[in-house]
Amino acid sequence: MENHPPTSHMFFTNEQFLFYIMDQLFDIVFLMKVEEGPRFRYERVSPTALHLASLTEKDIGKCIEDIYDHHVANHLNEQYTKATQTKSLITFRDRMNVEGIRFAESTLIPILDDNNKVSYIVACTREITDMLQKEEQLEEANQLIDSLFTYSQEAFILFDLCGRIIRVNHEMERLFGMQKEEVVGKTLFDVIPVHKENIEQTLERLGEGKPLQTIRLTMKTKHNETIYVSVNASPLLDKNRKIIAGFASLLNITDLIQTQKQLNRSEKLHRHIVEAFPEAIIMCTNERLTYANPIALHTLKASTLDDVKNKPIHQFIHTNKQTTITALDGETIPVQIGVLPFPYEEERAELMIIKPIEPIALKQQKETYLEREQFIEKLTELLLSYEGVAVLLIDVYQFKFINSFLGYENGNELLKQIGLRLHEAIHCKAIWTRINGDQFSVALSYGTQKEVIELADVIKEALQETYVIDHQPIRIGIHIGISYAYDAQLCAETLLNNAEKALYFAKMEGTNIVKRYEPHMSNAFARKIQLENALPLAVENEELFLLYQPKVNVHARSCSVEALVRWKHPQFGFVSPAEFIPIAEETNVIYDIGKWVLRQACRDLSFLRQSATGCMKIAINLSAKQFLDEQLVEDIQHILQQEHCDASCFIFEITETTIIKNPERVVTTLERLKKLGFSIAVDDFGVSYSSLEYLNRFPIDEVKIDRSFIQNIVNNEKSKEIVSAIISLAHNLGLTVTAEGVETEQQAQFLIEKQCEQLQGFYFSRPISLEQLPNTIASLRQIVHTLKSPM
Repeated sequence: MENHPPTSHMFFTNEQFLFYIMDQLFDIVFLMKVEEGPRFRYERVSPTALHLASLTEKDIGKCIEDIYDHHVANHLNEQYTKATQTKSLITFRDRMNVEGIRFAESTLIPILDDNNKVSYIVACTREITDMLQKEEQLEEANQLIDSLFTYSQEAFILFDLCGRIIRVNHEMERLFGMQKEEVVGKTLFDVIPVHKENIEQTLERLGEGKPLQTIRLTMKTKHNETIYVSVNASPLLDKNRKIIAGFASLLNITDLIQTQKQLNRSEKLHRHIVEAFPEAIIMCTNERLTYANPIALHTLKASTLDDVKNKPIHQFIHTNKQTTITALDGETIPVQIGVLPFPYEEERAELMIIKPIEPIALKQQKETYLEREQFIEKLTELLLSYEGVAVLLIDVYQFKFINSFLGYENGNELLKQIGLRLHEAIHCKAIWTRINGDQFSVALSYGTQKEVIELADVIKEALQETYVIDHQPIRIGIHIGISYAYDAQLCAETLLNNAEKALYFAKMEGTNIVKRYEPHMSNAFARKIQLENALPLAVENEELFLLYQPKVNVHARSCSVEALVRWKHPQFGFVSPAEFIPIAEETNVIYDIGKWVLRQACRDLSFLRQSATGCMKIAINLSAKQFLDEQLVEDIQHILQQEHCDASCFIFEITETTIIKNPERVVTTLERLKKLGFSIAVDDFGVSYSSLEYLNRFPIDEVKIDRSFIQNIVNNEKSKEIVSAIISLAHNLGLTVTAEGVETEQQAQFLIEKQCEQLQGFYFSRPISLEQLPNTIASLRQIVHTLKSPM
């Protein structure tokens, strides 16, 4: 049955009703009278939509060209004329004549009179801006999918849940040596027939909404070539979350597999070479002996590898004044050891080549040490001879305090032992010197920067091993700054200066840090001067603020916090405490900052008392410089009185270097603080000289194990032993132990098992604002009740 345009009689019979319905269905409805010309006159417009067409009541009865400008009128007249001439529906899209970018779709319906002429046109218009945006978004999404399929280096297959292939990309064609037409429409079983069972299992999993992750398959191409692919497959869902298809990505790993096979063959060859090598070779993993070649077994007086396997390497190798090997029968043999560190299955491994020391070897070893002037000359020669040259500047952390504590004679002995270890650590391409009092410099040529980083790590590990000075075990911290020749313009002095700048930044980041030079470091000293000038005004300008990091007491099922001062500079933004605290101590601003911190902590304590948090202890750091202030105790008393706070609510944390800088004054000050009711904790315990004498001599309540020990306790046996020993010793002396830097559940569990009472670190909470503290403490109190008590 044919569809004819309505007649004017039919239309006007129920005009009122019809317009009502059309007003509900469309945004705008026009009734246009067709006149000679043709011209089109507005007879009626939806009253509520006049503004959408930029019309007013006065425009009703006017023609199109009487209302709109020439361009718009011509466009509209063209569409209406087309509907008049064709006597059929005309649909077009156009931008609306309103503010903003909005679009509409109009349908023109011609109305015929009794003479079969168009006498009226009804125009029904609806806004389609949102629809067009969705169409554009859909088009963009399709383009992205097309781009993904076209340019990806992985092969893609889109298939239905029966395994019929819907679409593949060019990489898929290249991988299998087949054209798209040969694949699309076929099933996965047709293309990969040898893996029918895998395909069935995959389709079953995808039908259940489960992805398939990284399986490795061996396949044949069209030309019967063997390839290896890694496959991932995912289900595709429609808008109703119904699974409609599957998507698989195939990565060609043939080169990788072939390389692995070559590596296996190479490993067999290398093993044969190592077995037949004329020197003793030992491999250790995580400081335990895991392999020794026949010569090494002979040197160790071992019958088989099982006699020495998995035993601590320090049971055999000793690096005090002279490097020696102790055989199983107790014989001590002076040796020279070359160490090559390398990663092995995410563990730290080292290959050691060991040979007995001969007089000529001793002479060559001594030649690696040079006086400063010779060092500069040799460094210049290296710069002129090699493209890759680097300098490592090594600093002993807080050596002047260690020197004061041990005495100058023992301090010199420590430096000598450091020099001996440096001898052993560096290789034949390197030279070294003691550049000044407690700093050493190493220069070397290298092929890749990785060699430099590895040498820095070897040096750091070697120098951090425990020393025995005057029958007393001593541990030190170090910093290393690295600079490279390409930043120094072939100038030895510039290379050393750059290393010094890198060393400065390493010191700002903490202890045992290795830092390489970067160009922005040249501005470091200008920045330091600016900060020195701005810091005295920081308290006055209210630029300082406190953050609090919770400490969880597993034994008491309670929480306390440590107050941490922060500085937001108006120009530089947030300035690290590692940068501004040393400046504060150098310029004596530390006195004002210390008073501000205590006063602010007292006020914050009042806030905590009023919250659900209740009363808890706040730990505050006191620097070595503050202990030189004779008014320290009086100032603290004065602040407590003004702020109406009790000393028992606070713990003062001091570092080891604070104690050894002036032991007599420190012990007197600590005793006075203890009488007032303060608790005392030693912060960063074990990070510098690790003397245990003061633990019994000084009025200390708590020790905080430095984070550098906590970081490695899960995988490093030596760290486990050190931490366990510290906890045991502290408990024997009646001291509470806090571990800082706890970042993982494994670390927390180990410390709890070792009966460490308090834990602090990112695993529980980062430093947070006072306002965040009540909710955080409430959450931690719930957590602490789920933890196993250490007692």
